[in-house]
Formats: sequence, C-alpha cells, structure tokens
Amino acid sequence: MNKISPYFFLVFLIIFSFSINFYYGSRGVLAVDTFSHFDSTYKLLNGIIPFRDFWVISGGIIDYLQLPFFYFFGVNWTSYLAQSSFFNCCLTIATFFFLKKIELDNVNSFLYSFCFSVLANPSMGTPFIDHYSAFFSLLGLYCFYGAIQNNNFFLWFLLPILFFLAFFSKQTPASYIIISISLMIFF
Repeated sequence: MNKISPYFFLVFLIIFSFSINFYYGSRGVLAVDTFSHFDSTYKLLNGIIPFRDFWVISGGIIDYLQLPFFYFFGVNWTSYLAQSSFFNCCLTIATFFFLKKIELDNVNSFLYSFCFSVLANPSMGTPFIDHYSAFFSLLGLYCFYGAIQNNNFFLWFLLPILFFLAFFSKQTPASYIIISISLMIFF
C-alpha cells in the first residue's frame, strides 16, 4: 500500500475533505454562530464596511475570505459552505504535506490527514472564528517548522501573514501561539 502514488492520496483527500465539510455544514443550524458571517459578508458585498458602519464579533478576516465566494457564486448557502469546505480542503492538504515533511510515509500521512479532515472544520461546517483562528495558527506552526528546518525565506515571509490572519480572526488562541513562537524566535 505504501507504493501508491501520493497524488492518489491527494486527490482523494481533496474530494473527501471538501465533501464531508459541505455535507455536515448543511446539518443543523446554530442561528447566532452559523449566520454571523453570512450576514456580515452580505453587508460587505453591498459596500457596508465593518467597524465603520456595523459591528462584527470577529476581526473581519472571515468576512473578507467569504467575499469572493459570494461575489462569484452568489449570495446563497452553497457558496457559504463552499468557502469553509475549500478551507477544510486546504488545511487537509497542508497537513498531508507537513506530515510528509517530517518524513512520515504516504499511508500514515494520508490516514492522519484523513482524520484531520473529518475533525477539523466539519464540526461546525460553516466559517467560524474560533476554528479559523486555530487553523491559521496551525498553518503558521507548519510554516515555522518548515522555515527553521529549511531556512526558507518564503516561509519566514508567510509566517507573520498567517499569524496576522489568525489574530484578526480571533485573538485567542492566536495570541498565545504568537507569543510562544516569538519567544522561540528570540531565543
């Protein structure tokens, strides 16, 4: 089974991680949490600016991430779920590549990434500030590891961007991780 191409695993992970989030995003609705970014992104699409014209409970990052999906696919539930499903897909693929980077074999990288895709975003299904802050922080940790291991300039450049996105999604847990990583870099 270890002789299976990593491309097969990637294609399967892409399809599965997108599909499972899309499916579970349509199961049950928590009115306050589920629709908070739907409404604020709709306002953004109509030219109403967060913090200036209306109050949002988050830093606004999720609203701006959702904006192109509403712009290109219309303001509907499908495009709302497509954004969070796409994000779940990106996280799953990043996890697969990170696990390959720490020299896990294809099968174990696939299995752990598969489990990650089930547990990550489908628990909420729609864009949610707590999840996005943790996920951007996790992507930042992946970049931090790769930047240290390879001394890759691009990853050092990407690191503050990911932590910026994490912090302006929600300050907790991003601030704890940013402080910890900053101390590690300093020492």
